[in-house]
Amino acid sequence: MMNFNFFIPTKIIFGKGRIGELSENIPSGYNNILLVTGKKSAKLNGALEKIKFLLKDKNITVFDEVEENPSFDILEKGREIAKKNKVEFIIGVGGGSPMDAAKGIAVLTNNEGSMRDYMKGKKPVNKILPIVCIPTTSGTGSEVTPFAVFTDPENEDKGGYANPDIFPVFSIIDPELTYTMPRNVIINTGIDAFTHALEGYFSTKASILNDYLAVHSIKIIAGNIIDAAEKDNLAMDRISYASMVAGIVIANAGTLLLHAAGYPLTVYHKIPHGLANAILLPEFIRFLKRKEVLVEKIEIVENIFESMGGIEKFLNEIGIKTKLSAYDIKREEIKNFVEKTIHKKNLLITPVKINEKDLYDFYEETF
Repeated sequence: MMNFNFFIPTKIIFGKGRIGELSENIPSGYNNILLVTGKKSAKLNGALEKIKFLLKDKNITVFDEVEENPSFDILEKGREIAKKNKVEFIIGVGGGSPMDAAKGIAVLTNNEGSMRDYMKGKKPVNKILPIVCIPTTSGTGSEVTPFAVFTDPENEDKGGYANPDIFPVFSIIDPELTYTMPRNVIINTGIDAFTHALEGYFSTKASILNDYLAVHSIKIIAGNIIDAAEKDNLAMDRISYASMVAGIVIANAGTLLLHAAGYPLTVYHKIPHGLANAILLPEFIRFLKRKEVLVEKIEIVENIFESMGGIEKFLNEIGIKTKLSAYDIKREEIKNFVEKTIHKKNLLITPVKINEKDLYDFYEETF
């Protein structure tokens, strides 16, 4: 049997109503807490007020300005607020953007330099603040990963930061907090989770344990996302669970070409991250098949969707168009997309060597 490593230090607290256990899980001695969230969702679903009530004996500072695809500027603003309030502990609540922003602020609060520096290889000298994540969407998996993704508007780019010290200390995955998600968010984040599981399954860092979790997650998402989009609570609970499992998969195996290729769609066309992945997903499968790699694994995934007419038909039936031309993207943009993508580290663990022509053809085939 093959050798492998598997690492997930985050304590997982999963279940309906388990947000109520927040206070008892925060280690003693932490009193100044920064709550990082977005502008709307945590307020609309009541999570913000619940957390403030549960932590009423703590000094809570709320930073609720995180935008979708958090930028370096928002991290700098969060750092200033954290330092001013002598923050000792950070809670990220919301979708992937607030959770990732919480991780970025945790890195920067006690360390000099910008997040751009750390993404280029700079190492934090001082302690990274402890982080807790409370997702209110089902897709990013940030609650169980050592990753955070940030947007660099100045260079029109998007990329990830990885550090085992940004694994959350614990995460509370309470499916009830996801029930207010709009239909499009349920679908986009659910497909994001699906692509996490899929890419982790296909990764060169895959292992027998990770493969089991990946297929487990894919089957749950495939079987429940349609009902979840119609606000069936049991289906939403299952997607919440599957998203967490998919997060564990990428924590150990990473994401591949698909994620990297989707970033320019978000940066230049404001296409939500999960939707960007979904648009390119059928071509990603075809690309690997043309390269004649992972034949058995691809067959296993395709068999899961066989009764639905295949992955592309499945995506089309939940309202996702899988052609770039449907999103006002022009062929003339491909060259720039290739330049932004070719150097991403995700390509290094994709199971084929990818050159610029491969990447150009990949985008071209999606029109």
